[in-house]
Amino acid sequence: MNKLGIDESWIKGGLDIDLIENILAFIAEKRKSREILPSQDNVLNSLKLTSLDNVKVLIIGQDPYPSSEHAHGLAFSSLSNKTPASLKNIFKKLEQDFPGTKHNSNTLTGWVKQGVLLLNTSLTFEDKDPKILKEHTKLWKPVIDNIYQVLINRGKTLIVFRWGSHAIKSGEVFEGKKHIYVMDTTHPSPLSAHRGFMESGHFIKCNEILGDDRIDWST
Repeated sequence: MNKLGIDESWIKGGLDIDLIENILAFIAEKRKSREILPSQDNVLNSLKLTSLDNVKVLIIGQDPYPSSEHAHGLAFSSLSNKTPASLKNIFKKLEQDFPGTKHNSNTLTGWVKQGVLLLNTSLTFEDKDPKILKEHTKLWKPVIDNIYQVLINRGKTLIVFRWGSHAIKSGEVFEGKKHIYVMDTTHPSPLSAHRGFMESGHFIKCNEILGDDRIDWST
């Protein structure tokens, strides 16, 4: 195991570990004078908890929740018992697609263990100021692009959920790639969920493609 705790399969697949270490060192300096979310230990959770070999589904998020109560390094997943609005709509859609589905936790590690990569395009968050968020997104973009390429290069089946315009733009590289199924709709936030997300059927379509390797979304 490397010192960052990232699953070794990512590094063997071409993940640029030096690039990540340099960004984390820069972030560590900023932490001395500012609150940055999530905690240093949780920043790389998406890569620590999901092996490259196991990834079946990629869900592209935007940035960590702007609260230490919620943020823990997995897109849409929350550490809090209070369900964030977007996650609430995700659960609502799952209950619609799979009647009887109940979720006892907002921490989506049950999905992660099955090969769902919950990846934010910015792995850190500092302030609600959009300018600062853009700085963090720009900082992490080379890493996110590297992760995308590693996923493409492995040549295995991958379903990519691009929810909202930000995710669609970020994940353009997946279009037209062999073995990769791209599914687009609106973001699950209360502002846009009713304009496509709630009618998308993405979870059902995903499991139809995966067949025997389907995801149990109730975990």
